[in-house]
Amino acid sequence: MDNTKKAKLLTLIPIIFFSVSGGPYGLEEIVSSVGSRITLLLILLIPLIWTIPECLIVSELSSNYPIQGGYYKWVQMTMGRFWGFMEGYWSTLYTLIDLSLYPILFTSYLKIFYPDMNHITLYLVNLLVIWVSVYINIKGIKSVGEILGIFKLFILIAFFVFILLGLFYINFDFSPVFLQKSSFSPHHLIYGLSLAFWNFIGWDNATPVLEEIHDSHKTYPKAVFLTIPIIVFFYFFPVLIGVCIHDSSATWKFGEFSFIAQTMGFPLLSVFLTLGGMIMCLGIFNSLMLSSTRILSSMSKDKLLPNFFSVIHPKFHTPHLAILFCGFIYSILVLFDFENLIVFDVFFYLIAMSLEIIALLIFRRRNALIKDTFIIPFGKLGLYLTISLAFLVIFSMTIFTLISTSQSVSLLIPLGMLLAGIPIYYFTSLRSKI
Repeated sequence: MDNTKKAKLLTLIPIIFFSVSGGPYGLEEIVSSVGSRITLLLILLIPLIWTIPECLIVSELSSNYPIQGGYYKWVQMTMGRFWGFMEGYWSTLYTLIDLSLYPILFTSYLKIFYPDMNHITLYLVNLLVIWVSVYINIKGIKSVGEILGIFKLFILIAFFVFILLGLFYINFDFSPVFLQKSSFSPHHLIYGLSLAFWNFIGWDNATPVLEEIHDSHKTYPKAVFLTIPIIVFFYFFPVLIGVCIHDSSATWKFGEFSFIAQTMGFPLLSVFLTLGGMIMCLGIFNSLMLSSTRILSSMSKDKLLPNFFSVIHPKFHTPHLAILFCGFIYSILVLFDFENLIVFDVFFYLIAMSLEIIALLIFRRRNALIKDTFIIPFGKLGLYLTISLAFLVIFSMTIFTLISTSQSVSLLIPLGMLLAGIPIYYFTSLRSKI
C-alpha cells in the first residue's frame, strides 16, 4: 500500500481511542449497578491490573510482528491453523455482540431529542448508521482515522467543558463520595464489573490493520500508551463531578451526563453531550468494523473462509466485499436486543486475549525478538509479572461469568457459542481441500 494512504500516529490514536472507549459514555450504568465509590475505584484499578499489562503484551507483539491480521496471525504462527482459527472465531463472536450494540445505543441517545420515534424509524436510523460506516470503511483506514479524529476532538472538548463548569457546582469535599456505602446484589456486581471491563478492553482491536499503519512497529506502541491517560482522565473526572452533582447513583442511566448538564443550567452543553453519545457510537462502530473485516480477509487468504472475503478494492485497497457482507449482517442483527449479552461480550474477548498471551510466551521461547522494537521492560521478571496479572484477571472474570450464568440454560449459551468454532473449523478445512 502507498505510504500516503497509511495511518500515522495522529490518525492511529483516535482509532485506538474508539477501539477501546469513545469517552465516558457507558459508565453511567456501572454507577447505578455498584455505586459511585466502587465505580471510581474500578476506573483507577482496572488500568493497573488489566490495561497496562494488556498494552505491554499487545505492544511487544505488534512491534515485533507487524503483520496484517494482527492477533489472528500471531496465534496462527505460534500455535497452528486450528488455534489461529479459534482466535479469529472468538474475536468475531466478540465483535458480533459488540458491534450490534452501537447502532442501538445511537438511537437511544437520539431518542433524547425525539422520544416519540417508532420502531420503523429507529430501524431506518440503525441502517443509516451501518451503511454510512460501510462507505467510510471501504474508503480505507486513513479516511476512518481522520473522521474518528474529528469525533474524538468533539467528545473530549464537550467533556472538558463539562468538567470545568462542574467545578463551580461542587464543594471539593469528595469524602462523601468515597465513603458512600453501596448495597447491590451479586448480579449487579457481575454486570457492573462486566461494564467496567467493557470500557477498558480492545487495545488489540486495531492490530489486524498493522500493514496499513506507517512504521507500525514504532507507531502502535506509542499510540497505545498515549491513549491510556486520555481515557482514564476522561472517565474519572466526569464521573467524579457527576456523582457530586447528582448523588442518587441508583437512578443513573445511559445519557446521564446530558441530564446532569441540564440540571446545572447548561442546555446547550446537554445537547452537545447527547450528540457526543451518538458520535461515540458511530466512532466505535467504524473502528471495530475496520479491524473485524481485516480478520475475515486474513482468514479468507488462509482458506478458512470463502475467497470473496479477501477480494481487494482496486482503488481503495480495502476488503470491500467483506465490509459489505458485514453491513448486511449487522442490518439484521440490530433487530435483536443484545444489551443483556454484555457479560458474554467481555467473556469472549478475554478468552481470545488468553491465546495472544500464550502466543507471546511461545515467541519469547523461540527468542524471536527483533532489535530496535518494543519489548516488555525488566526482562523475564517484567514478562512473567505482566502475564500473571493478565491471566489472573481473565481467570477471575471467567469464574464471575460462569457464576452469573449458573442456571443450566444460561450457562449453555456462552459455552455452546465458544465450542461451536470446533466443528466450523473442521468443516471449512474440509471444504478447502475439496
